[in-house]
Amino acid sequence: MSGDVVHYEHSHFDYDWLNDSMYIYPQDRKYKSSLMLDDIILDVDENNKFVGIEILDASRKFNISKYEMREPVELNVNFEVEDGKLTLNLKMTFVKRNHPVAKTVSVTGNNEMNLSPGSTTLALA
Repeated sequence: MSGDVVHYEHSHFDYDWLNDSMYIYPQDRKYKSSLMLDDIILDVDENNKFVGIEILDASRKFNISKYEMREPVELNVNFEVEDGKLTLNLKMTFVKRNHPVAKTVSVTGNNEMNLSPGSTTLALA
């Protein structure tokens, strides 16, 4: 990862209703390897740049119904690497009873892949 913030505005997502998993990825990005961080799988490319995320048990993590998980209004993923530590902040906005509701999830772990310091943001809007 570089020290620059990379923002992917045209990210895509897939939600698997049966397995309750959500995958967010930017267009035209290929991953080389993955790492697990609290039931969240982070994908990195051949340059060790963050390129995608899979959230297992997504509705439970965000504390919303599977129905509401199907079509988020907005989803922001911020991934930071610093001082041997990985920090992942997720913010999802969905509609409940015709009102936008924002939910957040934050996870921190060890930098076991020795990724370079920096941050990346994926946005789905």
